[in-house]
Amino acid sequence: MSDSGIGMLLGHASAQMLWLWFIGAFVLGGVLVYGVMKAGHLGRSERAQLDRNTEARQREEDPYKRPT
Repeated sequence: MSDSGIGMLLGHASAQMLWLWFIGAFVLGGVLVYGVMKAGHLGRSERAQLDRNTEARQREEDPYKRPT
């Protein structure tokens, strides 16, 4: 049995490790994309609550700030 391609250049064990690296990078990339997409979206009620909390906190820190 003869090796071909990357296996011939790196050896059998190294070729397997290379494929594991590619699979791991693909899975990690997918997890990161999923996390970024989920973290960036708030529902309408969540956004409204965040805005109210931000305005209340700004009034606490600077009572002379005009509400917008």
